[in-house]
Amino acid sequence: MKSFNEYLTESKKVYEFKIKLAGDYKKAGEMIKSALSQYKVESCSAGKRLPIAETHADFPHVTNTNITMFDVCTAYPVTSQQVRALIAEKCRCPLDSVRVRNLAETKEEELNHANDEKSGEALLSKDYEAQSEGQKLVGEKQKFNLLKELMKDKKTLEQYKGVNDAILASKTPTESAPVDSAKINTKSPVGSVKVKKPTAKTVGVK
Repeated sequence: MKSFNEYLTESKKVYEFKIKLAGDYKKAGEMIKSALSQYKVESCSAGKRLPIAETHADFPHVTNTNITMFDVCTAYPVTSQQVRALIAEKCRCPLDSVRVRNLAETKEEELNHANDEKSGEALLSKDYEAQSEGQKLVGEKQKFNLLKELMKDKKTLEQYKGVNDAILASKTPTESAPVDSAKINTKSPVGSVKVKKPTAKTVGVK
């Protein structure tokens, strides 16, 4: 059985960053640890030199410059902007020479640049991949299967005898006095009675 310290260690959250520096800086790893000491640096990898290229996506303002990357984990939360400002201040380098991304930003960057290389294949004329599982979920066969399942659960109502059966009507009551159809006024209120025109005498004109 695991101890409490082991459970605590496994549940411990760390904040991972990828830090890139443009240029040559001696003891850059030590300076990064010192700059982020207030956030308790859990680990800091050795600097990894990236291949020298004429231009770099993270540093478009420099050309043919050494780019060094570090993987850093901190125990306390801190934003990428704070890490960038602290490292630039500690290394005494321009802010444009430092790039910082957390784990979520790194995954987003990889997703955005996943299709940068052209394959030469036209995707518009390419057929969609066959989805064998789709018909099982929303196809016509699934509709019929659902109807069959509903028919299996069909229930009929049963009549139960209760204590109030004696006071309830045994059959639907009917009217005892039928309505006399002869007494129903069938005349229309409009046009059925001739209206008498008033005369001058009746309205008070002398």
